Amino acid sequence: MTNKNQDADVRNSFGGKWKDHECFMWEMRNGIHLENRHFVDMYTLVASQICEVVNPRDFTDLGGGVGAYSRAMKHRGIHTVYYDANIHHLEYANQYNVADRYYYADFTQQQIEGDLVACIEVMEHIEDSDLEPFLKRLRCNFFHFSSTPHTSDMDADWGHINIKPENEWIALFESCGFKLQQKLNYPTQWSLLFSK
Repeated sequence: MTNKNQDADVRNSFGGKWKDHECFMWEMRNGIHLENRHFVDMYTLVASQICEVVNPRDFTDLGGGVGAYSRAMKHRGIHTVYYDANIHHLEYANQYNVADRYYYADFTQQQIEGDLVACIEVMEHIEDSDLEPFLKRLRCNFFHFSSTPHTSDMDADWGHINIKPENEWIALFESCGFKLQQKLNYPTQWSLLFSK
């Protein structure tokens, strides 16, 4: 784990109006935490479902948030790597020991390698100009992806700067060397599984 960013409470790692701490506290108030049995159970089911399809040797969680997906995979005995750019997420996830390794970093600037990589409800926060080079560098066998196709009044607050329909996400991934394996309905009905 790296040192804290001194600006963590004055910035928004998601590109939105809210500071990182405000985003984290909103999640806590709205049940997006590891003390919410229903939230944890949902990701336990997601891990079970994806493992039936992929049977991964290892798992990397990009923008892992509070760490529910990482934790579910680690509980299955899968070596787990967690990335997040919000220090409050990372500290919370580390407190619950959700992964084997933690990185406080902008994953788009990293060289990521792994069997199964997941990025759930994160890429709507990142411009294509940063995503394309990252996706071309990414080395993985499978990529579990979900990004909301919907807009809301909270988009500016959350930093939803890259909302696009499913066909545009598929085209972006294909242009970066990925192949759509199948459409999934977990953890969202617009989830997709790619291979590379």
